[in-house]
Amino acid sequence: MTLRVEDYTYVLEQLQTQYGFTQEHAEDAIERMSQSPDVFNGFVSYLRTGNHPNLSYSGYEISDLMLNYGLSPVGAYLMLALVAVDPNRAQGYLDELREGIMETVEYNPDGSIKKITFRTAGIGSSEAPVCPRCGKKATWVEQYKRWYCYDCKDYL
Repeated sequence: MTLRVEDYTYVLEQLQTQYGFTQEHAEDAIERMSQSPDVFNGFVSYLRTGNHPNLSYSGYEISDLMLNYGLSPVGAYLMLALVAVDPNRAQGYLDELREGIMETVEYNPDGSIKKITFRTAGIGSSEAPVCPRCGKKATWVEQYKRWYCYDCKDYL
């Protein structure tokens, strides 16, 4: 199944305007989500209607991922796409998330994901973590419940 250009464009625009993603971050999210066309199309439907479609992979649903793992809607759709294409890898990430650990994505020079690692978020701490790429202090973004590096323009 191929993605419709108008859906790609719509999701790209929504990720940037509604969720504050950079274009690069939005394109990466679309690429990851579109590995499962059903999940991508479900996300398009959610953006257009505000309702989550009935999607389930390996026993996980969007509402479960949001409620039980604290994921945002975008994060839940990204995780469900991963569950659909690589359930073992996804389960490892979900186990880590359940233990209160945050993800850090490292990219290759071509923009592809090199690896995803997890670390304690330290939300209750007054000491902000430093970005593993540039070494500067990160800023907590409450809306997304994640640390963000303004210099690297990426989430930790």
